[in-house]
Amino acid sequence: MRRSRMRLAYIALVILAILGGYLGSDFLRSSDSPRPETEQKLVYFQLPTSRGGQWSSSPVPAKVVLVNFWATWCLPCRSEIPLLIAAQAYHNLGLQVVGIAIDDEEPVRRFEDEVGMNYISLVSRIGGTELMRRYGNPGHLPFTLVFSPEGILLHRKTGEISASDLDHWLRRHFLKQ
Repeated sequence: MRRSRMRLAYIALVILAILGGYLGSDFLRSSDSPRPETEQKLVYFQLPTSRGGQWSSSPVPAKVVLVNFWATWCLPCRSEIPLLIAAQAYHNLGLQVVGIAIDDEEPVRRFEDEVGMNYISLVSRIGGTELMRRYGNPGHLPFTLVFSPEGILLHRKTGEISASDLDHWLRRHFLKQ
């Protein structure tokens, strides 16, 4: 009797694991391409900068725009910031990195000073979260979008970007010119 209960519990556990994996796979999957039910173009938005101004997504002068949603309390977000700082070196070749912190201004400013952030930095809790949702992300960080100079969504990734991701995106755009 005890063995049959153990076997039944084991089978139930396996079924739950399979079902959980199936249902959770879309939640955990990082996607490099846009989903059809989400925005496919760079939408107009205006958000406050970390230093007190405003920045608007329009007009962005004929550049590839990499938008990265992050927060100071998010460890994977913090890990990828040095890659984004390095990517901003492509600015003169036509790349603009834009960080949108889903955070408070003061911790963002302290972190920017600490790491020497060299790209546009916006801060917005509600506006940033709403913008992520428009691109199919319910609020997971980090989240990165890459747009063509025409504003077409080229790449999206939920989760920490790697040097390989960045290299692939930049080579794909800048080597074809």
